[in-house]
Amino acid sequence: MIGKILTISALTAMLLFSGCDNDAEDRVSTQKMLDSGDFDGVIESLEEKEYRTADDNLKLASAYMDKSNYSLVDLISIISDTKDDSENSFNSFLVGISEDKKEDSLVDLEKAIYYYGEIISADAKISKYRAVSENTNLETIKLFLGLASLTRTAVVLDYLGDVTKLEDSGLDGDLLASSCAMRKVYSNNIQGCASVEYTGSLDIDGYSYEKMDVVLFGGNGIVYHYLANDKKDEMILTNYKTHYDSTLYPMPVKNETLTVSNELIDSLNDAFTYIIDAAPDDLKDDIKDYRDEIDRDRNTVISVTEFTDYIGEQMIKNQRGD
Repeated sequence: MIGKILTISALTAMLLFSGCDNDAEDRVSTQKMLDSGDFDGVIESLEEKEYRTADDNLKLASAYMDKSNYSLVDLISIISDTKDDSENSFNSFLVGISEDKKEDSLVDLEKAIYYYGEIISADAKISKYRAVSENTNLETIKLFLGLASLTRTAVVLDYLGDVTKLEDSGLDGDLLASSCAMRKVYSNNIQGCASVEYTGSLDIDGYSYEKMDVVLFGGNGIVYHYLANDKKDEMILTNYKTHYDSTLYPMPVKNETLTVSNELIDSLNDAFTYIIDAAPDDLKDDIKDYRDEIDRDRNTVISVTEFTDYIGEQMIKNQRGD
């Protein structure tokens, strides 16, 4: 269901923008750059402007989406390929995003989200220099922002484990252990996990982290390693495929403290908020129902516990062949 809804909405959005009036010479120039795949040229031309219009910000967001390897056309293709006849279309979306992820996808997606947000912020407080173009449909921008945020969620989850296991047979220990580490940091509830313990500090590139060791029930005693911040109230986003020097601990995704709560949970909530806002009235309930598959208490905000429960349940269902 969600794939069909977003595909229809995204195609409608493309039609809305196909008629934009871009007669000014600089707009024509940057549009040609976009069309030819010169995304760095668009960014160089527009990013340092003192005052940017909504059209400038839209082009910047589009350039960064394309650089991330998730253009609107790419996302429509991925969404269209999800299994809408099953209960696990979100799983199929996650796997599709994982297959196209690049090293810098997360950085570029964050930039795209920022520039889409600039357009919406400008509408809230229109100024002389940052006015929203009459050709800019804000519901369309909300859709773009929602799609970008949903994509960021999928990219982040791929750093925490093998998301293909959400569809393929077998459980993924990294994903399940990641959910245990998330529970420990954000809710101090490790139900379903054998143990999650802090084991000391570790300095990486000038940042201080707290080490976490996770053991799963039935996991043959294998220890999975994670990092929290020095206050132990945020889990650091790390890449389970890479390790710091000769230690057992994974590398942070960037040389700064990106947190799982912001990059994953906040991004997922933002995605549903913007997509629901942008959806036609007759489809809003369908999208809310999809969100409610994860949001068990129906308070419209997906918590860490709800998300980790959802991931665990989906993997178990898949293993059973449900």
